[in-house]
Amino acid sequence: MDELLGDYGLSVSRMAVSQSNWREDETLSAQINVMSRRQRYQAAYFALRRLQMPLVDIEMPTDWGVDPVALNSLLREGVERLDGEANEGIERAIAELCSAPLFESQVDPEFAESFQLEAINGWLMLGEALGEMSVIQTERIISLAREMADYLDSCMDSSLTVVDGGARRESYLADVNSRLSAYGLGYFGTRNLQVERDCHESILAAPSGEDLLSSNAGHRLVTACDEYSGELSSALRAFIVE
Repeated sequence: MDELLGDYGLSVSRMAVSQSNWREDETLSAQINVMSRRQRYQAAYFALRRLQMPLVDIEMPTDWGVDPVALNSLLREGVERLDGEANEGIERAIAELCSAPLFESQVDPEFAESFQLEAINGWLMLGEALGEMSVIQTERIISLAREMADYLDSCMDSSLTVVDGGARRESYLADVNSRLSAYGLGYFGTRNLQVERDCHESILAAPSGEDLLSSNAGHRLVTACDEYSGELSSALRAFIVE
């Protein structure tokens, strides 16, 4: 694995991931390019929502010193306002989270812990982007969810660890539409792109100024992101050595 030094002081072992044509496909960026700042924030939020369960469902190492209250505050503040403007609530929550010893340490994470660190870095990137939410900043966050999904697939393929639900995942890939199967990704990579596409289409179709998360479409997107994130977390648990 390559090493990634996060923009916010987290030294993380970065995953070497297979090169696939999805990284070069401009159609995956087309919708982001036409979004408003508010819409880009929503797209980034949903991407981070798809990485959320490992943060709340898997216990972090004690020596990281991450305060669950501070983490929950950040997750809560992130959904309070979906406009992408400067947000004191998120800034304050990030400052509280960054007071953890984790941010003063060199970290050599286990597999599941790498996902937790990347998810945290994603939220910090979101905080840094507030007020601008440029296309590049937004795509960087969305790409994080894509890369983590592909990395999990790669590790599952190369590992002897048995992750429950293999038959269901194979059935999904056998039935997925050609637009998604053309990327040649595994279950999590494909499923993430499917949910991402649904999120982006709904964001662009929503009436201007609508409180998306309170709408039926928003509820459906949250459910889809959480179901995916729960599957991701469950798969990671199979790699945790008690």
